[in-house]
Amino acid sequence: MNENCGHCHFKFEKEPGYFFGAMFVNYGLTVAEGILTYSIASLFFDETFEPRIIPIIGAVIILMSCLNIRLSRMIWIYMFRNYSM
Repeated sequence: MNENCGHCHFKFEKEPGYFFGAMFVNYGLTVAEGILTYSIASLFFDETFEPRIIPIIGAVIILMSCLNIRLSRMIWIYMFRNYSM
């Protein structure tokens, strides 16, 4: 993470433990991606539950993990940002 925003110079680094809540946001993003991946992948299979979908969901979750970490921290920061400067 950058220390400050390049545009508005907002300080991203907070007190220790501040990003603990971002783990819950990350979990929610991961669950949403898993459900969306299942919904899309199930269109390509005949049965409602096909065991071959599980590795596809796992691959998508692993590939999206780096993006999810940054995105969850960004969402967590902007949930508590004071917009009245």
